[in-house]
Order: sequence, then structure tokens, then C-alpha cells
Amino acid sequence: MTSFPAVAKLLAERLDINIDTIQPDTRLESLGADSLTVIELIFDLEDEFDIKVGDERPDLVVVQDIADQIDRYLSQKAAQE
Repeated sequence: MTSFPAVAKLLAERLDINIDTIQPDTRLESLGADSLTVIELIFDLEDEFDIKVGDERPDLVVVQDIADQIDRYLSQKAAQE
């Protein structure tokens, strides 16, 4: 499972940019995403996927870093069900 499409969609909406400009290796800062934007994005993803990331904030440098983190939580959730 990959949450990259959902991450890209939310980033595009939040930053008002074309989704086609967002690739897995796109640096968050190049999109204009500051730390507050990333935190808000994670909150949105928690709601969308019904997961709880908590306060853990690993280094999130590229878009795929966020998708990987969400995928880990989705795998953990699936294993518990």
C-alpha cells in the first residue's frame, strides 16, 4: 500500500500548486511547505486514514518521507485488526 497519491493530493490542495509538480523525491521546502504546513498535513492524513501518528516527527525532507510514515502506521493498524 502506498499513501503517496493521497499525500500529493493534500499537499497540492493545501499549497495551491499543481499536483503534477509533486513527485516522491520532491523536497518539501521546494514546494513551500514549512514545518507548520507539514504538521497540518499529517493531521489531515490522520483524519483521512483514521490513524494516530502522535508526536513522533522523524526527519521529513521529501514527499515520500511523509508517505512512508503514513504507510507504516497503516500497516500497524492493519496488523492490529
